[in-house]
Amino acid sequence: MTAPAGDIGDPTKRRVHVLVEARELVLAGLLAALAGMVDVIGYLHLNGLFVSYMSGNSTQLAAALGQANLAQAGAITKLVVLFVLGAAAGQVLGMFTGEWRMIWVLAGVTVLLTLAALLATAPEPMVFAMGALNASMHRAGSIPVSLTFVTGVLVRFGQGLGDFLTRRSGELKWLAQAVPWLGLIAGATGGSAAFTRIGEAAIWVPVALAVLLLACSAAIRQPD
Repeated sequence: MTAPAGDIGDPTKRRVHVLVEARELVLAGLLAALAGMVDVIGYLHLNGLFVSYMSGNSTQLAAALGQANLAQAGAITKLVVLFVLGAAAGQVLGMFTGEWRMIWVLAGVTVLLTLAALLATAPEPMVFAMGALNASMHRAGSIPVSLTFVTGVLVRFGQGLGDFLTRRSGELKWLAQAVPWLGLIAGATGGSAAFTRIGEAAIWVPVALAVLLLACSAAIRQPD
């Protein structure tokens, strides 16, 4: 659990705070890796549609509508709606489970990904799971994190770099935004390689990762 801001003036407590923040940041990177792995497998399975990157799906939805491709537009709309419903379900579950929300949300994500695997990489539970995953972690200590999308991560990284270059801020916490981005890229790379080698059975790889993260999260409380 993250140490209260008012208690970290003491050097020992400050070191504990830094260690906790670092641990949570690593976990955020692994959660982002899970999201990247699932998204790329869904992308390859759906021939160019996403199960977590809704900005890309929204652009493709607009293109389909502009080209009067209503069948494609309907398929993309279903993905967007499922993602939103998953995000809502994850948020509700997180509110009810409080400081243990990570373990409960990851348990739900694991069940959904297992269902997707049993149904031959069915996209619907994958999309719902990726929406819900966002509720598992909002911050790593004092650092805001994004799990299933990288635009916000890169914007925060760029803004931090801009503030550093103009000397508006001497802090380097913005560098931490690279962790979830690198995690997502690493997970997507691994998922793509697995899909190339074993096809749709690759979905079992993120299932295994989700189980591992679920086990790790059992010892971590999320106070916000």
